[in-house]
Amino acid sequence: MTSASRHLFPGLLCAATAIFIWSGSLILLRLGVSTGLTAYDLTALRFGVAAAILLPLILRQGISVHPPGWIPALVLIALFGAPYVLMLSLAVKTAPAAATGALNPGVMAIAAVIIARVSERQPLTPARRAGIALTALGVSGFVLTGGGISAGHMVLMATGVMWAGYAAVIRATRLPALNATALVAVGSAVLYLPVYAVALPKQIAATPLPDLLLQAFFQGFLVTTVAVYAVNRSAELLGSVAATSLPALMPVVTLGLEVLVLGQTPTSREMISACLVTAGIALLLAGPALAAILRRRSPAGK
Repeated sequence: MTSASRHLFPGLLCAATAIFIWSGSLILLRLGVSTGLTAYDLTALRFGVAAAILLPLILRQGISVHPPGWIPALVLIALFGAPYVLMLSLAVKTAPAAATGALNPGVMAIAAVIIARVSERQPLTPARRAGIALTALGVSGFVLTGGGISAGHMVLMATGVMWAGYAAVIRATRLPALNATALVAVGSAVLYLPVYAVALPKQIAATPLPDLLLQAFFQGFLVTTVAVYAVNRSAELLGSVAATSLPALMPVVTLGLEVLVLGQTPTSREMISACLVTAGIALLLAGPALAAILRRRSPAGK
């Protein structure tokens, strides 16, 4: 058995774990706001638990090992910390979970390509152009499914741009993923929880304990620690091409989980739109790398 074949199954298992956790977190956000918890409660649960888990990492290693600087640190917290999760939680009140699973990563992928084009002069290859077109077509399908663009759709698109900006800052600062996750979690808890405790509406006291524990475990532990480790481990085992293709499966997986967990039946337009977004993201993220591999293996490339 070759080394690649030995790594295939554990790598795929790690990749599947990350995909289902990411998609499941969107479903649970929708479930949370529909069962009494406010968006402010869900954000507090996520970063309160995550900070408690990841604070020992900062205390043991220190951010000084890979110092991003105060301004980049605050930008990371603003782009992917409490504001990001709060906006997602508010968006799912008016937008279906399936739309969340498509618009968020879909706009992220398009914005990431545009940012890379502007800041790093990366070329717009034919694969990326086709990916932008397919993703934009799929996103438009989700927007039109509800009869037009809503506030929730706009917020989801904004969070996609924020996700892409966060990834760009991570590349620029070269901050390791786990350190960045700890920084965002602890920083969000320090900045957000006092405001939440003093000034924001909350329904935690009126929410059944099982619902609280489910959200705290899933959002605070699985999303911020297990999914981060799983995606990094899958990159080690499968390679960077497979790792960057992971978000491409989120629209389809989220749509399936919406059927299983929420009991909602997707329309034919939603299913077609999810497939378009999936294909578009795959081309945007993995297309250039796969094209380079094919060129190296072709007779002309030898």
